[in-house]
Amino acid sequence: MRIPDHIIDEVRAASDIVDVIGEHVRLKKMGRNYLGLCPFHNEKTPSFNVNPERGIYKCFGCGKAGNAITFVTEYQHVGFVDAIKILAARAGIVIPEERQDDPTGIHGRKDGAFAALRTAAEFYAQVLTNPAGATAKDYFAKRGFTAKTITDFTLGAAPSAWDATILHLRGSGFTDEHMVDAGLVVVREDGRMYDRFRGRAVFTIRDDQGRVVGFSARILADAEGQPKYINSPQGLLFDKSRIVYGLDRAKRKINELRTAIIVEGQADVVSMHQGGFINTVASSGTSLTREQLQLLHRYADTVTLLFDADNAGQQAMTRAIELALSIGFDVRVVVLPAGSDPDSIIRDQGADSMQALLDGAVSFLEFQAERFRDLGLLDDPANQAKAVRTLLQWIASVPDRLRHPFLVRELAERFRLQENFLLRELATVLSAPKPTASSSRSATPVPQTTEPQQPADILPTAPVMLTSERELIRIALTVDHGLAMLMHKYHVTDETFWSEGGRRIFQRIVIAEDEHHDALHPVLNDEELSPTERQEVADIAYSTVKVSAQWERFNVDMPPQEVSLLVRDALVNLHLHRIQHDLASLMRVVDDVGDVDARDRIVYRINDLVIKRETVRNYLKLSPDDPTWLHAVTPSASSSSA
Repeated sequence: MRIPDHIIDEVRAASDIVDVIGEHVRLKKMGRNYLGLCPFHNEKTPSFNVNPERGIYKCFGCGKAGNAITFVTEYQHVGFVDAIKILAARAGIVIPEERQDDPTGIHGRKDGAFAALRTAAEFYAQVLTNPAGATAKDYFAKRGFTAKTITDFTLGAAPSAWDATILHLRGSGFTDEHMVDAGLVVVREDGRMYDRFRGRAVFTIRDDQGRVVGFSARILADAEGQPKYINSPQGLLFDKSRIVYGLDRAKRKINELRTAIIVEGQADVVSMHQGGFINTVASSGTSLTREQLQLLHRYADTVTLLFDADNAGQQAMTRAIELALSIGFDVRVVVLPAGSDPDSIIRDQGADSMQALLDGAVSFLEFQAERFRDLGLLDDPANQAKAVRTLLQWIASVPDRLRHPFLVRELAERFRLQENFLLRELATVLSAPKPTASSSRSATPVPQTTEPQQPADILPTAPVMLTSERELIRIALTVDHGLAMLMHKYHVTDETFWSEGGRRIFQRIVIAEDEHHDALHPVLNDEELSPTERQEVADIAYSTVKVSAQWERFNVDMPPQEVSLLVRDALVNLHLHRIQHDLASLMRVVDDVGDVDARDRIVYRINDLVIKRETVRNYLKLSPDDPTWLHAVTPSASSSSA
């Protein structure tokens, strides 16, 4: 769905940033700004600043910055369109539906299915409070779930009747197609329908945005041939390989701690949350998948696996470790006492016991080595070699190469092997061809390379823009008529900028000013720019220098900033940067040139650039109104006046 630009502008104008952020962060007025504890990282001293005049925020602790829309996307972990929808609903602004791009009607079907699922969840929650839901209510009570927990997770009860849900949804205006698309009914061969969920306790399943996408229903009385759980089928909205149960409620805490606790079942998640372990999630009716872990990786760097102590749980743990490592997680493992699961520990022993287990989480290497030992796979040298080779393959799958030597060191200590020997073996694993589906059943991808490479995450990161370019962008965004002045008086174009980031940002500012007559906020949310470039814009907007009010105590009149002087310095320094770059390039090659004439030409060019550099430096002493420097550093000025 595409939201019209005028609606976005209306939503932006109606969303007072202090009110929007103040709903989630306790803000205190400090002069012109508001101050609070940053919601994006742990801190004890407030460093999160909100500027209502410009409609932007900036944390001087973690660097997060943006406007009201940015805050919603970051804080609620939603996309741009969903952020606009949230703010529009808050402001009472109706967003017109656009279905021109929906020739198949799939968007309309999804909307209907979402509404049907939401209504069904409300219906099951209502049934739980009635006599028809007494058995399910007793089941939840035995689990120790409080009334608040039941409400928070929208737990419910499905009536025993074959068509109770169907009749309720029809009475609420839904069609049979809506119910089929929502996975709420089963259609027989003769075309007749009946409720999929009957006489069961219901766990409502939501996606990471909090939308109801399905249900998991547990049997309440032993019945031969009946499965313990019935889940929503794969369909229009429910994809069990992509849904992470509890993520909508856990993602904020996960993002804060950068750690997710993964358990196996819905009841485990509910118990863990009730016990205070809010960063807990589970897969939805399937073994943990790559898609689920990739979704979690948006919020977490570490996963702690907390699976059942039985053999099935330990096997699932091994599969989860392989996947999580290959995606880039740091993996920790909690070994539960035999015969227990997270739900039973919380219920029978309390949250303190669970915290002790989490505090004792071990590395994946320690867990798997002990599992190999328990399975009798370390009883002879041949099996020991197989075990070590398997663990080396796991290490090789870790994307961050900088972690490899540390993991190898731990492996060497555990098996009492020489670290250098294991590093050579790891290099062999890394250089081996990737196994194909036909040649290997391993789910662990092995990166293919021929030589060690420097980890990408420790390479020096180039700044988005030069300091002089930042000053020009600041003027364009924060000075009255600053963009027009730069373009028409000083002939600044995107080609004026040295860096790619600077050119892109200036281009988007010009477009935004033309389309919206207000460049800052459109550029802050411009998806044509990278997240790093948008962050740079936010930093520049918030770093606008203001004279301290403390000077008033001394009766000192501070002169206004002379914008022309700032522009002069920025443009001259950009010109100097180009000259210095050319000089450095020539100096690198001059000694390697064998031809005498060619070398003399390079030396002459070097001398010419040195003289030119000194001349340009002297422009910094000229008046900003002297046209000499402008004609020298901006060729477009000379051509336009010719």
